[in-house]
Amino acid sequence: MIADIISSKRYWITVCFVGVGFVLIFSIIEHLMQYGGIAFDSFLKEKIENGKWIRYVLSRLAGGLLYGMIMGYYFELKKRKSNQ
Repeated sequence: MIADIISSKRYWITVCFVGVGFVLIFSIIEHLMQYGGIAFDSFLKEKIENGKWIRYVLSRLAGGLLYGMIMGYYFELKKRKSNQ
């Protein structure tokens, strides 16, 4: 059953949408908590100018992919069980 779910196109579309949504929401919440509001100058100085942008982007991509895969599998499994 895992192979069927992972090989379906619908699963990967769900992974993309859920992953992007997670990255956006997580990044906004983290930014608001860390910088206390809209402080793009501090953010750019800390994350971009200091050369930490690669680590920042990779961590967001990995987190989004992992969360998307877990939630996408859950949604597909739930859908298949309800169709039976």
